[in-house]
Amino acid sequence: MKRHSLIKISLLIILFSMIFITLMPAEAAEMALDYLYRYEHQSGEPDHLLDAIAIDSNRAIVCGNRGLALIDLNALPLNGTKQYLYRLTGLNARDVYLKYPYVYVNLHRGESEGPYGFAVVKIEGNTLRKIKVISETNTLLEKMCIRDDFLYVAAHNKGIRIYNISDPENPTLTGRLDDGFVDAFAIDVANDTAFVADGGGGLKIVNVGDKSQPRIIAGETLETAVGTSETITCKSGRIYIGAGGAGVAVYQNGDVNSRKIYPIGGAAEDMCWIGDFLVVSNFHGITVLHEYSVGELTIVGGETTARRAKGTLRLCEGVGAVSDNRILSADWNYLDVYQIKSLDESMQPDINCDVQRIRFAPDGETKTVTVTNNGGGDLTITNVTSSAPGFFQTSFTGTTLSPGQSVQFEIIYNGSGTNAAGVISLASNDPDENPLPIQVFGRTSYLDPGEEAADFTLPALSMNHETGQMEEKMFTLSQHRGQIVWFQVYGSW
Repeated sequence: MKRHSLIKISLLIILFSMIFITLMPAEAAEMALDYLYRYEHQSGEPDHLLDAIAIDSNRAIVCGNRGLALIDLNALPLNGTKQYLYRLTGLNARDVYLKYPYVYVNLHRGESEGPYGFAVVKIEGNTLRKIKVISETNTLLEKMCIRDDFLYVAAHNKGIRIYNISDPENPTLTGRLDDGFVDAFAIDVANDTAFVADGGGGLKIVNVGDKSQPRIIAGETLETAVGTSETITCKSGRIYIGAGGAGVAVYQNGDVNSRKIYPIGGAAEDMCWIGDFLVVSNFHGITVLHEYSVGELTIVGGETTARRAKGTLRLCEGVGAVSDNRILSADWNYLDVYQIKSLDESMQPDINCDVQRIRFAPDGETKTVTVTNNGGGDLTITNVTSSAPGFFQTSFTGTTLSPGQSVQFEIIYNGSGTNAAGVISLASNDPDENPLPIQVFGRTSYLDPGEEAADFTLPALSMNHETGQMEEKMFTLSQHRGQIVWFQVYGSW
């Protein structure tokens, strides 16, 4: 009898082991992002495309500084188009949220586009009609979310707002919470709990069971938070925050002490889910992470979009999801559409360079560059040229790389130039990055590597969030000796 029991126990152990092995998650496989097609902002109307949302499997709405564009995804060509189904101008549109047939668009005041707030827009067939704008004096609204008949809004240092949208054309303010936040950038809601990406203050958890009286029940502080929390999403009881340069922070079941950080090699700005893939905009492009186990992420792919077309700067700010594993990538000049595929399914090459902007020492220097094929098809680099061959040269003329292969080559600056600058262009069969530009700078009129900064004084602008006005103050470098000084510069062109 005892012998039979031992055999039975042994069989159970073996069976349990087999089940456990079967259920153990496999490590996430590397994926490819196949480029599909592109929408371009309108010529003659400088417009930063900042976000996009699919309204069905065929159409999407794109946000830009000049308004909204309703586009037919099926009509977009490989090399891009400025064609649209309808364009609604006069809105400085930042993000868009769908409650079909309505969308709610948060607005950033600028130039002549009107006040802060959000717009109610109705989709009528293939046209867009602005219903009204809801605004609050000196209150800048950032990311929002819709749950049932409520619109939840992050309002920077003014906290959060809750609007009832059961009458979609007439939102009514139901509740607000002004105190306890550092800089509310984004909000997501599950049941009666709101989760807020609070800028430098990290994660804040708010009870919204009583919509008229929301209250903070837990959260991080400036001292305990990491990065700058600017976007947030919830999934199956877990919270995912895009924490700026820190990467993606994951919290289990609303526990602020369970935080786990996943660096993404950039500053996390926006996020969306496509099945078990978390797509993150990181300013210089897209990072795709796979949740191969509960709350466990690993990077499986990505795309660099920051510098194309002779090195023109583009920042990938917004991402959205469409059916068939498609990604909407709003990166200033273009809305690019990609599709997540396994490397076995992908037939496209994907050129990637470890650096696309190089500063050389004033007296001359040689830099080594690595180019990799991240796609599923062979990458053929057909030609390499320098726009300033008198200053910058390379002996590399091209090659063919199989998927996953890399090649290194040298770029030489001879040190003879004054304000020398140029572009090394790599022509290839990559469908959306041809040619790939590498910007090169030699002796410049500004600081080069190894040079000491001379003292200077300049005017600096900062926003007074209490008055909503920009204030000018003088900044002198020597007064900040021993401190870390961070400059944020906006240019117009």
